[in-house]
Amino acid sequence: MGVRFYTVILSFMGAVHWGLAMAQPTLFSGYAYIISVIPALTAWLALSLPPAIDLLLLLSGFIFLYYYDMSLDKHGRLPQWYIPLRLRLTTAVTACLILGLSATFI
Repeated sequence: MGVRFYTVILSFMGAVHWGLAMAQPTLFSGYAYIISVIPALTAWLALSLPPAIDLLLLLSGFIFLYYYDMSLDKHGRLPQWYIPLRLRLTTAVTACLILGLSATFI
């Protein structure tokens, strides 16, 4: 799978946060909307970068967003089912990105 596939996934993950902020405005501030567009901007920036650097940027985007999700979960702002799903997604995507990254150096 190409880099474009992962850019779409990371962009979508940010869109989830936009939806959460809209659905629960009393739990989220305007700051949540800013945070929600960062994954998309990061992902699309990755498309313009050279090989290996693009994969590193995507990898860091998924990892940072996962930790942000964990911080929201600690405050009870996410549905109970979301973090287990997010962990599986993050594990699979990071494994693929690491594999792709290792292939660029062979």
